[in-house]
Amino acid sequence: MVLPAKDKVADIVRACRLIRRMTEAQPGHLKSRLLYYDMLIRYFTRILRARENGDFIAAHSVFFPAEVLYAMGLVPMHTESTTWMISLFPGECADMISEGASLGLAAEICTPHRGLAGAYSLRALPRPDVMLWSNMVCDNTAKCGELIMEVCGCPGFFLDRPFKNSEREIAYLAGELEDMVRFLEERSGRRMDWENLAATVARMDEQIELVRRINELRKHVPTPFSPLGFLELVSVDYLFPGQPEAIEYLKTLYGELEERVAQGRGALPEERFRLMTLFIPPMYLMNFLEDISRQYGAVSVIEPFFTYWGEGRLDPSRPLESVARKSYLIPEMRMYGPLDSRAIDGIVKCARDYRVDGAIYYADVGCRHSCAVIKLFKDVLNEMDIPVLVLDCDVVDPTATSKEEMKAKFEQFFELLEDR
Repeated sequence: MVLPAKDKVADIVRACRLIRRMTEAQPGHLKSRLLYYDMLIRYFTRILRARENGDFIAAHSVFFPAEVLYAMGLVPMHTESTTWMISLFPGECADMISEGASLGLAAEICTPHRGLAGAYSLRALPRPDVMLWSNMVCDNTAKCGELIMEVCGCPGFFLDRPFKNSEREIAYLAGELEDMVRFLEERSGRRMDWENLAATVARMDEQIELVRRINELRKHVPTPFSPLGFLELVSVDYLFPGQPEAIEYLKTLYGELEERVAQGRGALPEERFRLMTLFIPPMYLMNFLEDISRQYGAVSVIEPFFTYWGEGRLDPSRPLESVARKSYLIPEMRMYGPLDSRAIDGIVKCARDYRVDGAIYYADVGCRHSCAVIKLFKDVLNEMDIPVLVLDCDVVDPTATSKEEMKAKFEQFFELLEDR
């Protein structure tokens, strides 16, 4: 059966509105949490209403510079995050994953891409006007754009981002961005607003600095940040780069965390285990993981590949160059290209600075990129006497692992940490 177009996005919006109302009704709720759901509601409502408003939808893969899209007045649609949100909120992904399999996508292809292709094939998502993708960060991402173009019958642009970080590579990437702007201008009929892009870059620089300041507060014992709050930071980074609402959210969150630190109050009644999180947990188990965290007093204090930005600042007077430079500051870029000291050094420094007791490694069975380095990262942390729990899972597909299996492994791991 072909589902109505926009069905899945409408489900996300309805779920976010419901959760926001429930959050607001709770005594002592955080204002930042309400702002977060307001942002998600606006983001997906804009996609939902794009056709009736005459807007131009630019679907894009993860780590793609959406700052450019916002500056042009286009409607960004982050493809992987949309799949995650469907799993997180409506939780109805079986039809998408099954349809992706019928298109010939094997189980070894990660479900954010398999499910996305299936959703477009079912017409359960609004069709984009263009598909934008790049070779960041994995092979799946590098190939997904071509498939979406074929399924949706839309044009696309591939952004070639070099592995190395040098002035030559940055100049090359800035040239790629110029070509992309011309492509979008031709397809959308809209011109780049360079002043808007400069202002967006300035806010992106502030946004990165706010995340760095929030991470400094997270070093405190007990940590003031909620056990899985980093997923909000990831979503804000992916969906709202350089946007005013992102600045408002992060400033509000910083103020709330700063107040907790001043009061000596942590996010949990009792903090027992300080954890490092490696890679994305299963979206369909987020409520369960939150309960486990509170039950055992376990909180994620740092995520080297999601919230730990590289050093450097952005220059609004050189907007395209700054967008190119930002791509080398992104936390996940430590995993892009040939693995080198960036990834190892980042893990070691985070483990020391944040006084980590243990690490949780969410090994997505469809992600060859992250699973290939499990032993390397585990050995590095074991040398620091930091135990690592490796959990085989899938970000979207609930058939990959059960709640009972995961609970048993968590219990054993926390018993190990308790006995140390």
